[in-house]
Amino acid sequence: MLPWEPGAAIDAIQALQQYYDSVHTLTGRFVQETRAEDGSRIDASSGAFALARPNRFDWLYEKPYRQRIVADGKRLWVYDVELRQATARSLDEVLGVGPALLLSGRFSDLQRSFELKDLGAGWIRLRPKTGQWDFQRLRLHMAQGVPDVIELDNGLDQKTRLGLRDLQRNPRLDPQRFQFTPPEGVDVLGLGLKAATPR
Repeated sequence: MLPWEPGAAIDAIQALQQYYDSVHTLTGRFVQETRAEDGSRIDASSGAFALARPNRFDWLYEKPYRQRIVADGKRLWVYDVELRQATARSLDEVLGVGPALLLSGRFSDLQRSFELKDLGAGWIRLRPKTGQWDFQRLRLHMAQGVPDVIELDNGLDQKTRLGLRDLQRNPRLDPQRFQFTPPEGVDVLGLGLKAATPR
């Protein structure tokens, strides 16, 4: 019996560990909202994503503007399509930020970085052990063996909610999906790189 099947007795933290152990690739769509303390919406976006363990992902914001964030396990690219600008950073510099890195990492890294508490009803609270993360608290909801909601409190009276849907576990993904080559004419910042010419 799989841990997310009906009748399987498993708590949320065990389900999260099973996710890291058994889900090696994941695709789906997302809706992200940031709200102020009074509940008013500050920002909203949506798009599609693909993850491959460890630390590879392709996160595409489609609305309200197009932005692509790609990590190949060593380097992270942020490509603003409308601005025609791409920024590259070493992944080691950004391991403290973002749900994409959280979901594509390893459970052992998660345990080293966070205090985990089962809140019941599928919810887990993650509290950073150090100040390297860009939030004070995070709540993660497990459903059918995968995280489907992530809520972040950045300590600035703002909360971000990321909802994941249309999830597919372990699809076959082309490794080239997690490689990024800046299009011709795009301004490239970071790591001393220059815009690539067409192949």
